Amino acid sequence: MSRVKTLALAMTVLFALAGCAQLFEFNLFGRIDTTPATPTAADYAGSDGLDKLDDDLDSPAIVEVLAGDPTLVQQIEDDLWNTYIGDPGGIENEEDQQAAIVYADLALKTTEGEELVNNIVGALIDGIDTGQTLTEFFTSIMPPEALASPVAFAAMIQGFIDANNAYVALGGSIDPDDDGVAEGTLPPGALPGDIAQKAIIACAVAGVVGAVDGVTATDPALALYTLLTDPDNAEPAVAALDVGDGFTGPPTQIEALVGLAAGNFIP
Repeated sequence: MSRVKTLALAMTVLFALAGCAQLFEFNLFGRIDTTPATPTAADYAGSDGLDKLDDDLDSPAIVEVLAGDPTLVQQIEDDLWNTYIGDPGGIENEEDQQAAIVYADLALKTTEGEELVNNIVGALIDGIDTGQTLTEFFTSIMPPEALASPVAFAAMIQGFIDANNAYVALGGSIDPDDDGVAEGTLPPGALPGDIAQKAIIACAVAGVVGAVDGVTATDPALALYTLLTDPDNAEPAVAALDVGDGFTGPPTQIEALVGLAAGNFIP
């Protein structure tokens, strides 16, 4: 039984963060197009480039091209972070906010993160089969590509961690104490429900990774991958992590995004 405690931790974190069930009824599907031009980092520079990247991430065909070039994705992420999000002033205006949203989408959509978000949402909407073990549940919602490859799984985990960093920065920008952005506002066209949904799950993944990192003798993503794919050979310290270990609740920045989204729902 101990080998599924870490998975129980993941479930606990996820539901503790959820708060508003309506958030998980909100889901988006991007448009479909074909034969995109091969992008470069320069295509996404400046304000026009940020808008272009925002639009391109709605295109599965372009996302597929980007996903095939992790070096390019990392360069784009670095440019976004250094220019808009992590510069000395932090998030000070709507363009910075847009960059944080796009950064998180880029991190999730070019890994298997977006698919895992959709699978979790679908499972919560449809109802979780209580006859499943936790191992069976988590393997059932994992994207096949992530389960088939520790490299793809690790990339997905890193995508969630990167997205969580962006969402924390974004959530901080809507705090009433922030001087750069009007309280409780996001850029025009932003979708609070979509943002909160992804922020909840990214925060949950980051929380589980942080707990595993505290006990594992190897890379936490690899330790989690082994727990899911070969539980009999999982590290005892990882498998024995108890529910709630190291989890004290979401940071206030994530709570702010969830609260903003919940306020936008019409009963």
